[in-house]
This record gives sequence, C-alpha cells and structure tokens, in this order.
Amino acid sequence: MDAITKKAVSTAICISLLSGCATMTPEDQQLIGAAFGALAGGLTTGLATGNVGYGVAGALGGAALAWGAVKLVQYNSQQVRTPQQDTQLYGFTPSVNSVVVKLNKSNASPYTVFPGQQVTVVSDYSLALPASQSMISVQETYTLKKDDKLLFQSPPQTAQRTAGGYAVNAGIPIPSDATPGTYVVESKVQAGSSYDVDQAVFIVK
Repeated sequence: MDAITKKAVSTAICISLLSGCATMTPEDQQLIGAAFGALAGGLTTGLATGNVGYGVAGALGGAALAWGAVKLVQYNSQQVRTPQQDTQLYGFTPSVNSVVVKLNKSNASPYTVFPGQQVTVVSDYSLALPASQSMISVQETYTLKKDDKLLFQSPPQTAQRTAGGYAVNAGIPIPSDATPGTYVVESKVQAGSSYDVDQAVFIVK
C-alpha cells in the first residue's frame, strides 16, 4: 500500500468515527473519543509497518483491555459471628436440616470515585448448616456492570466455612479511562445449592 492510499484509509476511518457524534449523548461522544485515541495510536503503528489492518485490530484490542485486566485487591473474608449471634442480630433461624446462605447487606465505599481510584465492596452474610454437617465449601463472587453491560467478573473466592456470620471486603480498582456514570456491583454467595445475591452501587465522576 503506497503512502497516498494509506493516508486515504486513515482519513476515511477518522471521518466515519466522527460523523455520527452530533446525534450522540455526551457519554457516547466520550466513548468515541477514547476509541478514536486508541485507534489513532494503532493506525500510527499500522501505517509505519505497512499493515493497517493489524494496527486497527491492535488499537481496538487495547481499548477494551482496561476492565479486562482488573482483578480483586485487598480481598478479606472472615467469620465475625457465631450462629447464636446471627440469630440475635438478624433473626436468622433456617431449617436445621438444610444448608442456607443469606446475604444480609452489600455496599460500595466510597460512593463516588474518580478514574484511577479504588472501590471497596463490603458484604455481610449468614451461613446455616444441618446438625450433621460441620463445614461446607462457600463461593463468593463479584460481577460489575454498567448500563446492563458486563465489565468484570471475579473468579470465585472459595473457602471452607462453618456456620455463622461472615464479613467480606473486596477492592475493585477503577481503570484510569473508566467512563463516568453509575456502576452496579453484584455480590453472590453460594453454598451447595443455596445462594443469595445483593447489589451495591457507586458512581464514577
């Protein structure tokens, strides 16, 4: 591909990205701006190497990498109540013949953050076991969404638990290019066939 053709390709792509901005919301325009920045970098690489397609593909892949690279940090889960204390605090009195997990609450702190900062999700749940069972494997999972689109899902955090109440803290780093808006973190706790889910909300400015 000669220099003139390369320039024509890059110009056409830029025009096609920008032509629809007039009818988009400010949030959509910001997304396009971020994608355009990544695409421009990829085109620079593609044009320099003579492989425009590779440069575009690499740019788009890089733009989607931010949330995909996120991992839970400062994760901590520990028992904080006995079964008797759970009953006194929450009135948690499940059947003595079954496994029951109850997610009592979940919240995100701080409520408002900026890109590059961190949100800590604090959860509290209760676990009841049959009299014949002293311990069970429990999975704690986090899913992050924005506008009903999945951004991040943590691998299950698995541990052997006895009956009682548990407090869980999990940090979620916010990418430096995160889009402003409302985010929803879904906390899920599962033990055997019993599970419970709760949601926490935070805002990125």
